[in-house]
Amino acid sequence: MSLQSEKIEIAKTLLDTKSEALIKQIKAVLSAYDTDLWDELSDYQRSCVKEAKAEFKAGKGKSHSEVMKKYKKWGSK
Repeated sequence: MSLQSEKIEIAKTLLDTKSEALIKQIKAVLSAYDTDLWDELSDYQRSCVKEAKAEFKAGKGKSHSEVMKKYKKWGSK
């Protein structure tokens, strides 16, 4: 069974359960599972992030708040 299929089966079971104890146990497992997103990225994705950070430090980018000011009107439809 593929990883995606496994996740779907778990999600179905979770949605169908009426056990509060099971829900609490799953929440505990998920909150204990601490992963660093950086470790999940491919080498290519990491290099892109590093390049973007370097460009921003060199003054070739805009901060999130600057971009949000410009495009704020798009979110208020």
